[in-house]
This record gives sequence, structure tokens and C-alpha cells, in this order.
Amino acid sequence: MKKLDIVVVGELNVDLILTGLSSLPEMGQCRVSKDMHFTLGSASAIFASNIARLGLNVGFVGKVGGDDLGDFVLRSLNAGNVNTSRIIKDRQSKTGICVSMSFPDEYAMASYAGVRESFTLADVDMDYVLSARHLHMSSYYLQPGMRDGCAELFRRVKETGLTTSLDPDGDPSGEWDESIFEVLKYVDIFLPNEREALRISKCDKIGSALDVLSKTVGTVVIKTGKSGAWAKDAEKTIHAAGFKVETIDTTGAGDSFNSGFIYQFLSGSTLEKCAAWGNACAAISTTQLGGTTAFPNFREAEQFLRENKIEIENRKDNSYGSD
Repeated sequence: MKKLDIVVVGELNVDLILTGLSSLPEMGQCRVSKDMHFTLGSASAIFASNIARLGLNVGFVGKVGGDDLGDFVLRSLNAGNVNTSRIIKDRQSKTGICVSMSFPDEYAMASYAGVRESFTLADVDMDYVLSARHLHMSSYYLQPGMRDGCAELFRRVKETGLTTSLDPDGDPSGEWDESIFEVLKYVDIFLPNEREALRISKCDKIGSALDVLSKTVGTVVIKTGKSGAWAKDAEKTIHAAGFKVETIDTTGAGDSFNSGFIYQFLSGSTLEKCAAWGNACAAISTTQLGGTTAFPNFREAEQFLRENKIEIENRKDNSYGSD
């Protein structure tokens, strides 16, 4: 029997979230926010913490700096029942931070990368990774040190029998390096948002992006915010509508979607149920500040789904409507 359900290999930082801004600040001007929240950040850590809350045994492989921010990250993950024994503490480096200016339906970010730029495949304990059933990674484009070894990491775990998932996150350079396709050869579930999917596939419509990406990946899931998600596997294409909630902060909503989707994937659920759980977890996560604050446990997610109905369309004719 495997020691871990999921191992996450990825970046770690903290988030400072500002809300209630009237608009984005212009050069030479200051905007005053109405509230702020200091919390666990990074797509990988939010995913790990949230899917652990659903009841899975989760371990993390990564690196933090030798500072108070790094200590905060470790405490937060430990409090969320994530195993941190393979997180390296680099006392010569600083932990990264992301400042997020959050609006009800959108956000803008500025970040300091810190120690994540020096995190490489050489820092990864492969025996620990292989003790899991599933490997997840987020933020491919935000981890320059890991990028060269990423295809090797995914290849090795796939050959050993693990299932895999990848969320690319955005590319701050704007280049959208095609080296990601070398990684996608070994990815079971690819989880970009709409902008990422279009940039990576070099398409201008969701349907075309699904078709292009699914030539390499078994299951492609394109998240479209409050509109829900599109998903395509070898048998079908579906659209799962989003849930209506009072949105406070969208930070980490995509990572929360990933947590719900992968939880059901590992339970052997249908594509439809995976998408419904992803949308439910994402919607609930937006009702409070931060990427982990409002995330539901298993019973809360089930109750939300019982009380709210979601429309799921099956598309078997390669028709994607007004994508």
C-alpha cells in the first residue's frame, strides 16, 4: 500500500491580499484597500492544503527560505495536515511573497520569487515521491530551476505507475515556452485556465485548445472562472456550469478547483463528477479572503452539491458553442 495519496512538488510562498480597492493604482498614485489578509500562498501549497482537508494523505516537496515567512509556510502546511518532512529550509535565501490586489471577478498580482528560483530536480527526494499514488505540480512557468528537470520527474513517476496532474499557471515572461509539451507526454490531467490554454495551444477558441492539447494529454480541463469548466478525455467533451455564490476573493479559486477535481479522480469518479466537485470547491473558496480560508471539508462539499444543482452538457459532435 502506498504511504501517500498525493505528493506535491512545487513552489512555496506567502500571500498578502488587498481587497476593496476602487481600481488598480497608477504610477505615482496610491490606492487604499478596505481590508487585507496575510496567508499561505502559492498554487502548489493551496492545492496541497485544500486536498488534504478533503481527507487525503498529502506530502510536499519544495523549498523555503531561512526566515519568518518560511516558518509561517511550514506552520500553515503542518496545521493543514500536509507532511512537510521533505521541504528544504535554505538559510541563505528568502521565502517568496505575492501581493494580490483582489476584485470580485478579477485580480492583479506582483510577486518576489525568492527561493523558488533555486529549487531544482536535485532537491527532490524521488523515493518519497514514489511512495505516493499521484503526483501534482502547479506553476510550471514560475519555477525556472525545476523546468529543465520537470519532464524527467514526470517520466520517472509515470513509469513507476503514479498518475499525474499539472497546472501550468501563467508565464510572466510572456513567452509560453513549448518545452511544456515534453512534460505533457507524461501528464494524465492538465488543468490550465482559459488564458493559459489558449496561449499554450496557440489557439483562439476553447474548443480548438481542447482538441490540440488532448492530442498529448489524456484529460484536459480548461477552467473558465464563474462560467465553470470544459473537460475532454478520450470518450467525451463536457461543459460544467459554475455555481453562483457571493464572491469575496478569487485568490486560489483555480487551485481549489484542482483539489476537488483530483480528489474525485483518485476516487475513480466520472469526468462529470470530477468537474462538478471542482466547480463546487472553487465557488466555495471565493466566499472568504485567501486560497484556503473557506475551502470545505468532504461533508461541507457534499452538502453544497446537494443544495446546488449544476448543469453539465455532453458534447459528442466536436461542437463547443460560443467558446
